[in-house]
Amino acid sequence: MQALTIDPPIPFIVPNTPEVTITLVGCGGTGSHIAQALARLASHCRDTNGPYVQLVFVDGDTVEAKNVGRQLFSSSDIGKNKAQCLAARFGAVFGLSIVAFPHMLSQQRIANTSPYGILVGAVDSAAGRRAIASQLSSSYNWKAWIDCGNHEHSGQIVCGTAQSKDAMRAAIQLGMCTKLPTAPLLYPELLKDAPARPRDDCAAAAMDNAQSLMVNQMMAAICGQYLYDLVIRRRLTRFRTVVDLESLSMRSDMITSRALSLACGLTTDAINGTRATKKRRAA
Repeated sequence: MQALTIDPPIPFIVPNTPEVTITLVGCGGTGSHIAQALARLASHCRDTNGPYVQLVFVDGDTVEAKNVGRQLFSSSDIGKNKAQCLAARFGAVFGLSIVAFPHMLSQQRIANTSPYGILVGAVDSAAGRRAIASQLSSSYNWKAWIDCGNHEHSGQIVCGTAQSKDAMRAAIQLGMCTKLPTAPLLYPELLKDAPARPRDDCAAAAMDNAQSLMVNQMMAAICGQYLYDLVIRRRLTRFRTVVDLESLSMRSDMITSRALSLACGLTTDAINGTRATKKRRAA
């Protein structure tokens, strides 16, 4: 009888830098909960002599009555900008200086002066994700993109750096992973505009019972763990996590040659750069 073997995960290593910038794009349903997790992370790093974490919140929406309760806003916030509200609240609670941009992200570059920048997307539109994708390819040290997306009772978190199949070639070298697939590489439809439909936002969907009360909070908790691993542990062993609240189940894709090849539609040789290595040796 053949024994079952499980490939051990190959770590994605983050360089040991003294400063990290994390920009949260979208401060609504999932984003408002992520904002709280980010503030806790930055506070923890400050109090434990970890890297300095600069937080930036981006959102052009204002708080509406339907947001109160499901998102982390109160009735006194109605009419105020979401990014500014959360930056002021969590900045005061945790003693942090959080930058807020009260407008929607466009393809205009967001400057980042820290050595390592992480983009966190909590948007529900193709335009928003396209804008984030354009930042990742910029020269402002944006190194990783964590995308959070959810449906009624389920969702997925994807942490990636590469936006094309070709960019994923030779992702694993010398026992380490240097590239991870971004969400649009795994789900190409995320960058395509969906047909317009009325009330297509998280708060309205929740009011129509189309979105679970707890799904945003769960997605934010998972996103927070990814950020903890990137910023504090400096290593990641998984690149995608899928959760289903109806069955209370969760599954993560670990970083292995096989998992990356299946996700990206490449061979394991391509992921490992095996053929290229053989050609160089033959030459």
